[in-house]
Amino acid sequence: LLILSIVLIVPVQSAEADLPDGYPLCWRSEINNENFCPININLGHKLFLVDFTSRWEPKQVDWIKGRIFGNTITRNTPPYHKITYIKLDDTAPESQKVVYSKCRFKSGSKSKYPGEKFNDDCESEAIVKQAYQTWQSSLKKVEKTFFDTHIKDAKQSLIIEYIANILREPKIDFTGEYPERKLIIVSDLMQMSDRINFYKFCRSASSLKKPDKCPSFEKLLKKKNVKHYLDTIKPKNVENLKVEIIFMNHSYQTKCMLGKTLVPLWVDLFKYWGINIDPVKDITYELDTKGTC
Repeated sequence: LLILSIVLIVPVQSAEADLPDGYPLCWRSEINNENFCPININLGHKLFLVDFTSRWEPKQVDWIKGRIFGNTITRNTPPYHKITYIKLDDTAPESQKVVYSKCRFKSGSKSKYPGEKFNDDCESEAIVKQAYQTWQSSLKKVEKTFFDTHIKDAKQSLIIEYIANILREPKIDFTGEYPERKLIIVSDLMQMSDRINFYKFCRSASSLKKPDKCPSFEKLLKKKNVKHYLDTIKPKNVENLKVEIIFMNHSYQTKCMLGKTLVPLWVDLFKYWGINIDPVKDITYELDTKGTC
């Protein structure tokens, strides 16, 4: 009796099998040393737009820092995804400079992200971790001074214009060439320009001085000049774009209904532009201890 033994060889799936084509396996030759970004592929881009048109209180600055800097970035950003910070202030959107734009370097240790661990075929664990520390230091340097100049209120708040410029300006490098894009807006959402002014639009007949309640987006669109303006600056190629909002409150927002009506106004505005925002998952609210509705 001839017994044939069949040995089944199951190939071992390495971490590389989960990585996209072009993912940098050996960082020395496949990474830009200046910004830590891959040379041959765009993996993802996370951009923080932080509103500096109204002053934050120290406790608000601390709260914001914990959500846009530090370990939050490492935990929630895959290796080699770009991270960018832009300030929204009195500067014209077209003239605003990027504060920081580099890719999140890998730590060299195993994590939930494929490709995080150093590659022992062509990388030294010690050197990779040293490079990771260099990247972390560059981000901590930005965090240390990011809010230092935030000392006065601006004369305008061009939130809509900044968003439109970010989504169409090639030099910001937030184009649809990235398979994953996330725009995180830190703002009180009070748009104020000659074309669209929520300080006026969100003021009811019973409130003569301060905004207290926003009408619907449909009512805003009934203004023909506003609709034409939003149509003109409407961004293109938003299919792979995700938007999150960190909604901040200020002393002038004494009317609870302002925040409750302002957020849906923006959700509908983004929807008009083809960008869907989940009010529950995609919007983080600052804890307001001054009272509730």
